[in-house]
Amino acid sequence: MKIFNKNIGFLFLATWMIACVDLYDPKLTSDKLRLVVESQLTTKLDYQYVYLTYDAPYNSEGNNFKNLVNRAKVKITDDQGKVFEFYDEIEPNNQIKTREGYNYRSVNKIKAELGRKYKLTVEVLDGRKYESSLEAPVPVTKIDKVNIEFRELGRPSKVVGQFLVSIDTKDSPASKEFYKWDTYHVKQINYCREWYIYGQGGAITQSFVDKCCEPCYEKVKFDDAFQLANDRLINGNSIIRQHVATVPFDNTTPYYMIINQYSMTEGAYKYWNAVKEQSKNSGGLFDATPKSIRGNMKNINDASEEVLGIFYVSDVYEQQVNIDRNRLTPKPIIVEPYSLGWIKTEQCFPCQESYNRTKAKPAGFLF
Repeated sequence: MKIFNKNIGFLFLATWMIACVDLYDPKLTSDKLRLVVESQLTTKLDYQYVYLTYDAPYNSEGNNFKNLVNRAKVKITDDQGKVFEFYDEIEPNNQIKTREGYNYRSVNKIKAELGRKYKLTVEVLDGRKYESSLEAPVPVTKIDKVNIEFRELGRPSKVVGQFLVSIDTKDSPASKEFYKWDTYHVKQINYCREWYIYGQGGAITQSFVDKCCEPCYEKVKFDDAFQLANDRLINGNSIIRQHVATVPFDNTTPYYMIINQYSMTEGAYKYWNAVKEQSKNSGGLFDATPKSIRGNMKNINDASEEVLGIFYVSDVYEQQVNIDRNRLTPKPIIVEPYSLGWIKTEQCFPCQESYNRTKAKPAGFLF
Protein backbone atom coordinates (compact mmCIF):
# COMPACT_ATOMS: atom_id res chain seq x y z
CA MET A 1 0.00 0.00 0.00
CA LYS A 2 1.33 3.42 -0.98
CA ILE A 3 0.27 6.75 0.50
CA PHE A 4 0.63 9.93 -1.54
CA ASN A 5 -0.26 13.49 -0.57
CA LYS A 6 -0.10 16.81 -2.32
CA ASN A 7 -1.17 20.40 -1.93
CA ILE A 8 -4.29 21.43 -3.78
CA GLY A 9 -3.11 23.99 -5.97
CA PHE A 10 -4.13 28.76 -18.47
CA LEU A 11 -4.81 29.93 -22.45
CA PHE A 12 -7.64 30.63 -24.79
CA LEU A 13 -6.64 33.62 -26.87
CA ALA A 14 -9.04 36.07 -28.48
CA THR A 15 -8.28 39.19 -30.46
CA TRP A 16 -10.01 42.24 -31.85
CA MET A 17 -9.21 44.59 -34.75
CA ILE A 18 -6.31 42.61 -36.18
CA ALA A 19 -6.73 43.10 -39.91
CA CYS A 20 -4.37 46.05 -39.92
CA VAL A 21 -1.48 44.19 -38.25
CA ASP A 22 1.07 42.44 -40.48
CA LEU A 23 1.09 38.65 -40.32
CA TYR A 24 3.88 37.06 -38.32
CA ASP A 25 6.00 34.37 -39.99
CA PRO A 26 7.59 32.01 -37.41
CA LYS A 27 10.19 30.65 -39.92
CA LEU A 28 10.65 27.33 -38.12
CA THR A 29 12.59 24.52 -39.78
CA SER A 30 14.42 22.62 -37.05
CA ASP A 31 13.91 18.90 -36.44
CA LYS A 32 15.59 19.16 -33.00
CA LEU A 33 14.30 20.02 -29.56
CA ARG A 34 14.10 23.77 -29.09
CA LEU A 35 13.95 25.90 -25.98
CA VAL A 36 10.53 27.48 -25.39
CA VAL A 37 10.31 30.58 -23.18
CA GLU A 38 7.32 32.50 -21.89
CA SER A 39 7.87 35.39 -19.49
CA GLN A 40 5.99 38.60 -18.76
CA LEU A 41 7.48 41.09 -16.30
CA THR A 42 4.95 43.67 -15.09
CA THR A 43 4.83 46.85 -13.02
CA LYS A 44 2.71 45.05 -10.41
CA LEU A 45 4.60 43.91 -7.30
CA ASP A 46 4.27 40.13 -7.48
CA TYR A 47 6.10 36.82 -7.89
CA GLN A 48 7.06 37.17 -11.56
CA TYR A 49 7.37 34.08 -13.76
CA VAL A 50 9.51 32.45 -16.44
CA TYR A 51 8.10 29.26 -18.03
CA LEU A 52 10.65 26.96 -19.70
CA THR A 53 10.28 23.76 -21.72
CA TYR A 54 11.98 22.03 -24.63
CA ASP A 55 9.67 21.85 -27.60
CA ALA A 56 9.22 18.72 -29.67
CA PRO A 57 10.51 18.89 -33.28
CA TYR A 58 8.44 21.13 -35.53
CA ASN A 59 5.21 19.58 -36.84
CA SER A 60 5.50 16.62 -34.46
CA GLU A 61 2.69 15.66 -32.10
CA GLY A 62 4.94 15.87 -29.06
CA ASN A 63 3.83 17.47 -25.81
CA ASN A 64 6.18 20.09 -24.42
CA PHE A 65 5.62 19.07 -20.81
CA LYS A 66 7.57 15.86 -21.45
CA ASN A 67 10.71 17.99 -21.93
CA LEU A 68 11.05 20.25 -18.92
CA VAL A 69 14.13 22.43 -18.36
CA ASN A 70 15.58 21.49 -14.98
CA ARG A 71 18.15 23.46 -12.98
CA ALA A 72 18.55 26.31 -15.44
CA LYS A 73 20.13 29.59 -14.33
CA VAL A 74 17.46 32.24 -14.91
CA LYS A 75 17.69 35.97 -14.26
CA ILE A 76 16.28 39.30 -15.37
CA THR A 77 18.67 42.28 -15.46
CA ASP A 78 17.73 45.93 -15.81
CA ASP A 79 19.67 48.63 -17.65
CA GLN A 80 21.26 49.76 -14.37
CA GLY A 81 22.71 46.33 -13.62
CA LYS A 82 20.17 45.22 -11.03
CA VAL A 83 19.67 41.44 -11.13
CA PHE A 84 16.54 39.46 -10.23
CA GLU A 85 17.04 35.68 -9.93
CA PHE A 86 14.43 32.99 -10.61
CA TYR A 87 14.31 29.41 -9.31
CA ASP A 88 12.20 26.32 -9.92
CA GLU A 89 13.36 24.43 -6.81
CA ILE A 90 11.64 24.69 -3.45
CA GLU A 91 14.86 24.88 -1.42
CA PRO A 92 16.35 28.16 -2.72
CA ASN A 93 12.90 29.63 -3.30
CA ASN A 94 11.08 28.91 -0.06
CA GLN A 95 8.53 31.69 -0.53
CA ILE A 96 6.57 29.68 -3.08
CA LYS A 97 6.12 26.11 -4.28
CA THR A 98 6.76 25.53 -7.98
CA ARG A 99 6.84 22.68 -10.46
CA GLU A 100 10.50 21.81 -10.94
CA GLY A 101 11.80 22.34 -14.44
CA TYR A 102 8.98 24.50 -15.77
CA ASN A 103 7.62 27.21 -13.50
CA TYR A 104 10.53 29.46 -12.52
CA ARG A 105 9.53 32.22 -10.11
CA SER A 106 11.28 35.23 -8.66
CA VAL A 107 12.59 34.61 -5.16
CA ASN A 108 10.78 37.67 -3.85
CA LYS A 109 7.97 39.85 -5.15
CA ILE A 110 9.42 42.25 -7.73
CA LYS A 111 8.12 44.70 -10.34
CA ALA A 112 9.26 46.56 -13.44
CA GLU A 113 9.67 50.33 -13.38
CA LEU A 114 8.54 52.71 -16.10
CA GLY A 115 11.59 54.18 -17.82
CA ARG A 116 13.78 51.11 -17.21
CA LYS A 117 14.76 48.41 -19.73
CA TYR A 118 15.02 44.71 -18.95
CA LYS A 119 16.65 41.61 -20.39
CA LEU A 120 15.99 37.94 -19.64
CA THR A 121 18.93 35.51 -19.54
CA VAL A 122 18.63 31.71 -19.40
CA GLU A 123 21.57 29.30 -19.10
CA VAL A 124 20.76 25.58 -19.37
CA LEU A 125 22.73 22.66 -17.93
CA ASP A 126 24.83 21.99 -21.04
CA GLY A 127 26.16 25.57 -20.95
CA ARG A 128 24.09 27.07 -23.75
CA LYS A 129 23.12 30.64 -22.89
CA TYR A 130 20.12 32.53 -24.19
CA GLU A 131 19.03 36.13 -23.85
CA SER A 132 16.19 38.36 -24.95
CA SER A 133 16.26 41.76 -26.54
CA LEU A 134 16.03 44.73 -24.17
CA GLU A 135 12.38 45.37 -23.38
CA ALA A 136 10.72 48.36 -21.70
CA PRO A 137 7.16 48.86 -20.37
CA VAL A 138 4.84 51.31 -22.11
CA PRO A 139 2.40 53.26 -19.86
CA VAL A 140 -1.13 51.85 -19.92
CA THR A 141 -4.43 53.69 -19.50
CA LYS A 142 -6.83 52.93 -16.65
CA ILE A 143 -10.08 50.97 -16.82
CA ASP A 144 -12.97 53.45 -16.74
CA LYS A 145 -15.89 51.07 -16.28
CA VAL A 146 -16.65 47.38 -15.76
CA ASN A 147 -19.85 46.06 -17.37
CA ILE A 148 -21.66 42.94 -16.07
CA GLU A 149 -24.35 41.26 -18.19
CA PHE A 150 -26.26 38.12 -17.11
CA ARG A 151 -27.12 35.52 -19.72
CA GLU A 152 -29.43 32.62 -18.95
CA LEU A 153 -28.45 29.29 -20.49
CA GLY A 154 -30.77 26.50 -21.53
CA ARG A 155 -30.40 22.82 -20.82
CA PRO A 156 -28.30 20.69 -20.92
CA SER A 157 -25.72 23.21 -19.62
CA LYS A 158 -23.92 22.40 -16.40
CA VAL A 159 -24.80 25.90 -15.19
CA VAL A 160 -28.09 27.76 -15.63
CA GLY A 161 -26.46 31.04 -16.53
CA GLN A 162 -23.28 33.08 -16.83
CA PHE A 163 -22.09 36.64 -16.32
CA LEU A 164 -20.33 38.32 -19.26
CA VAL A 165 -17.69 40.77 -18.05
CA SER A 166 -16.43 43.60 -20.26
CA ILE A 167 -14.56 46.86 -19.74
CA ASP A 168 -14.48 50.42 -21.12
CA THR A 169 -11.19 52.29 -21.38
CA LYS A 170 -9.97 55.52 -22.98
CA ASP A 171 -7.22 55.02 -25.53
CA SER A 172 -4.27 57.40 -25.56
CA PRO A 173 -3.96 59.45 -28.79
CA ALA A 174 -0.20 59.93 -28.32
CA SER A 175 0.99 56.77 -30.07
CA LYS A 176 -0.01 53.33 -31.30
CA GLU A 177 -1.30 51.30 -28.37
CA PHE A 178 -1.50 47.54 -27.93
CA TYR A 179 -3.45 45.94 -25.11
CA LYS A 180 -3.73 42.63 -23.33
CA TRP A 181 -6.22 41.63 -20.63
CA ASP A 182 -6.22 38.71 -18.27
CA THR A 183 -8.41 37.94 -15.28
CA TYR A 184 -8.44 35.66 -12.29
CA HIS A 185 -10.85 34.69 -9.54
CA VAL A 186 -9.93 34.60 -5.85
CA LYS A 187 -11.94 32.30 -3.60
CA GLN A 188 -11.75 31.29 0.01
CA ILE A 189 -11.06 27.56 0.25
CA ASN A 190 -12.02 25.26 3.10
CA TYR A 191 -9.72 22.35 2.26
CA CYS A 192 -5.95 22.69 1.87
CA ARG A 193 -4.62 19.20 1.15
CA GLU A 194 -5.62 16.12 -0.84
CA TRP A 195 -4.00 12.76 -0.19
CA TYR A 196 -4.56 9.24 -1.41
CA ILE A 197 -4.04 5.57 -0.60
CA TYR A 198 -3.00 3.41 -3.53
CA GLY A 199 -3.64 -0.31 -3.85
CA GLN A 200 -2.05 -2.93 -6.02
CA GLY A 201 -1.38 -1.83 -9.57
CA GLY A 202 -1.33 1.84 -8.59
CA ALA A 203 -5.10 2.27 -8.44
CA ILE A 204 -6.47 4.79 -5.94
CA THR A 205 -8.44 3.00 -3.26
CA GLN A 206 -9.23 5.93 -0.96
CA SER A 207 -9.18 9.72 -1.35
CA PHE A 208 -8.82 12.06 1.63
CA VAL A 209 -8.98 15.81 2.10
CA ASP A 210 -7.78 17.90 5.06
CA LYS A 211 -9.46 21.16 6.03
CA CYS A 212 -7.46 24.39 6.25
CA CYS A 213 -6.06 25.35 9.65
CA GLU A 214 -6.77 29.05 9.02
CA PRO A 215 -8.54 31.25 6.43
CA CYS A 216 -6.97 30.55 3.04
CA TYR A 217 -7.48 32.25 -0.33
CA GLU A 218 -6.64 30.75 -3.72
CA LYS A 219 -6.20 32.33 -7.16
CA VAL A 220 -7.97 30.61 -10.07
CA LYS A 221 -7.25 31.53 -13.69
CA PHE A 222 -10.04 31.91 -16.26
CA ASP A 223 -10.11 29.68 -19.34
CA ASP A 224 -10.96 32.71 -21.51
CA ALA A 225 -8.75 35.13 -19.63
CA PHE A 226 -6.44 36.26 -22.41
CA GLN A 227 -7.66 38.97 -24.78
CA LEU A 228 -5.82 41.23 -27.24
CA ALA A 229 -6.59 44.54 -28.95
CA ASN A 230 -4.86 47.36 -30.80
CA ASP A 231 -6.01 50.94 -31.38
CA ARG A 232 -5.55 51.18 -35.13
CA LEU A 233 -9.23 51.96 -35.77
CA ILE A 234 -10.01 53.91 -32.59
CA ASN A 235 -6.80 55.84 -31.83
CA GLY A 236 -7.53 58.40 -29.11
CA ASN A 237 -11.14 57.26 -28.66
CA SER A 238 -12.74 54.86 -26.21
CA ILE A 239 -12.66 51.07 -26.29
CA ILE A 240 -16.20 50.07 -25.33
CA ARG A 241 -17.38 46.71 -23.98
CA GLN A 242 -14.15 44.82 -24.54
CA HIS A 243 -14.91 41.29 -23.34
CA VAL A 244 -12.50 40.07 -20.66
CA ALA A 245 -14.14 37.13 -18.87
CA THR A 246 -17.14 34.80 -18.52
CA VAL A 247 -18.16 34.02 -14.93
CA PRO A 248 -20.25 30.90 -14.18
CA PHE A 249 -23.51 31.20 -12.24
CA ASP A 250 -22.76 28.24 -9.99
CA ASN A 251 -23.41 29.83 -6.59
CA THR A 252 -25.21 32.76 -4.98
CA THR A 253 -22.11 34.07 -3.19
CA PRO A 254 -20.29 37.21 -4.42
CA TYR A 255 -17.66 36.44 -7.05
CA TYR A 256 -14.38 38.28 -6.50
CA MET A 257 -12.17 38.77 -9.52
CA ILE A 258 -9.21 40.83 -10.68
CA ILE A 259 -9.02 42.35 -14.17
CA ASN A 260 -5.52 43.24 -15.37
CA GLN A 261 -5.14 45.65 -18.29
CA TYR A 262 -1.62 45.51 -19.77
CA SER A 263 0.28 47.59 -22.27
CA MET A 264 2.19 45.73 -24.97
CA THR A 265 4.81 46.57 -27.53
CA GLU A 266 3.91 46.02 -31.17
CA GLY A 267 6.33 43.08 -31.30
CA ALA A 268 4.71 41.35 -28.32
CA TYR A 269 1.24 41.98 -29.78
CA LYS A 270 2.22 40.46 -33.15
CA TYR A 271 3.74 37.48 -31.39
CA TRP A 272 0.66 36.68 -29.29
CA ASN A 273 -1.66 37.29 -32.21
CA ALA A 274 0.39 34.77 -34.22
CA VAL A 275 0.08 32.28 -31.36
CA LYS A 276 -3.68 32.84 -31.39
CA GLU A 277 -3.88 32.19 -35.10
CA GLN A 278 -1.97 28.89 -34.74
CA SER A 279 -3.84 27.71 -31.65
CA LYS A 280 -7.51 28.39 -32.34
CA ASN A 281 -9.79 26.10 -30.36
CA SER A 282 -6.81 24.79 -28.45
CA GLY A 283 -4.80 25.51 -25.34
CA GLY A 284 -1.73 27.59 -24.63
CA LEU A 285 1.78 28.09 -25.82
CA PHE A 286 3.12 24.92 -24.23
CA ASP A 287 0.49 22.40 -25.36
CA ALA A 288 1.94 21.27 -28.71
CA THR A 289 4.56 22.26 -31.21
CA PRO A 290 2.53 24.12 -33.91
CA LYS A 291 1.58 26.75 -31.33
CA SER A 292 5.21 27.53 -30.47
CA ILE A 293 6.51 30.56 -32.33
CA ARG A 294 9.88 32.26 -32.58
CA GLY A 295 10.03 35.51 -30.62
CA ASN A 296 12.79 37.73 -29.19
CA MET A 297 15.00 35.08 -27.52
CA LYS A 298 18.32 33.95 -29.03
CA ASN A 299 21.35 31.78 -28.31
CA ILE A 300 24.11 34.33 -27.71
CA ASN A 301 26.75 32.01 -29.24
CA ASP A 302 24.71 30.52 -32.09
CA ALA A 303 22.31 32.86 -33.88
CA SER A 304 21.15 30.00 -36.14
CA GLU A 305 19.57 28.05 -33.27
CA GLU A 306 15.80 28.30 -33.24
CA VAL A 307 14.56 29.56 -29.88
CA LEU A 308 10.83 29.81 -29.31
CA GLY A 309 8.69 32.01 -27.12
CA ILE A 310 8.97 35.56 -25.83
CA PHE A 311 9.99 37.81 -22.95
CA TYR A 312 8.11 41.10 -22.67
CA VAL A 313 7.54 43.87 -20.13
CA SER A 314 4.15 45.48 -19.45
CA ASP A 315 2.66 48.28 -17.42
CA VAL A 316 -0.53 47.07 -15.73
CA TYR A 317 -3.72 48.60 -14.35
CA GLU A 318 -5.54 46.36 -11.87
CA GLN A 319 -9.30 46.52 -11.27
CA GLN A 320 -11.03 44.65 -8.42
CA VAL A 321 -14.60 43.48 -9.06
CA ASN A 322 -17.23 41.80 -6.88
CA ILE A 323 -20.04 40.27 -8.94
CA ASP A 324 -23.38 39.98 -7.13
CA ARG A 325 -24.74 36.51 -8.00
CA ASN A 326 -27.65 36.50 -5.52
CA ARG A 327 -30.47 36.36 -8.08
CA LEU A 328 -34.12 35.48 -7.39
CA THR A 329 -34.42 33.52 -10.62
CA PRO A 330 -33.09 31.29 -11.99
CA LYS A 331 -31.49 29.42 -9.13
CA PRO A 332 -27.92 28.12 -9.62
CA ILE A 333 -26.92 24.46 -9.57
CA ILE A 334 -24.57 24.35 -6.59
CA VAL A 335 -22.03 21.53 -6.41
CA GLU A 336 -20.12 21.43 -3.15
CA PRO A 337 -16.40 20.54 -3.45
CA TYR A 338 -15.36 17.07 -2.27
CA SER A 339 -19.00 16.00 -1.92
CA LEU A 340 -18.65 12.60 -3.61
CA GLY A 341 -15.95 9.98 -3.16
CA TRP A 342 -13.83 11.91 -0.66
CA ILE A 343 -13.23 11.23 3.01
CA LYS A 344 -13.02 14.47 5.01
CA THR A 345 -10.57 14.03 7.85
CA GLU A 346 -10.65 15.73 11.24
CA GLN A 347 -7.08 17.00 10.89
CA CYS A 348 -6.12 20.34 9.36
CA PHE A 349 -3.35 21.38 7.00
CA PRO A 350 -1.78 24.88 7.02
CA CYS A 351 -2.43 27.40 4.27
CA GLN A 352 0.97 27.51 2.58
CA GLU A 353 1.92 30.79 0.92
CA SER A 354 2.55 30.46 -2.82
CA TYR A 355 2.03 32.44 -6.02
CA ASN A 356 -1.60 31.22 -6.13
CA ARG A 357 -2.41 30.84 -2.41
CA THR A 358 -2.28 33.20 0.55
CA LYS A 359 -3.49 33.68 4.12
CA ALA A 360 -4.00 37.40 3.52
CA LYS A 361 -7.57 38.42 2.73
CA PRO A 362 -7.60 40.30 -0.61
CA ALA A 363 -8.55 43.97 -0.52
CA GLY A 364 -12.29 44.38 -1.13
CA PHE A 365 -13.03 40.66 -0.71
CA LEU A 366 -16.70 40.25 0.37
CA PHE A 367 -16.97 36.52 1.01
